[in-house]
Amino acid sequence: MPKRQPAPPEPSQRRIEEMTEALRQAGQRITPQRLAVLKILAQSSDHPSVEGIYEQVVREFPTTSLATVYKTLTLLKSLNQV
Repeated sequence: MPKRQPAPPEPSQRRIEEMTEALRQAGQRITPQRLAVLKILAQSSDHPSVEGIYEQVVREFPTTSLATVYKTLTLLKSLNQV
């Protein structure tokens, strides 16, 4: 019986991987909070506001600051990822 090929990653998962790789190549750590921001961006069909992203991240990581979200987005912008 032939081996099944793994299913290709979902578009949002591919996007998360692209952003994660860009951050790693820039020497940045992939913190749980950053990963949460990446997931929200990758799964969003519109252009979420910083405050909207923050509200979603803080549900899972209550100690996350709004500054963390701003810094992550600024970093992603500098890497041409957003």
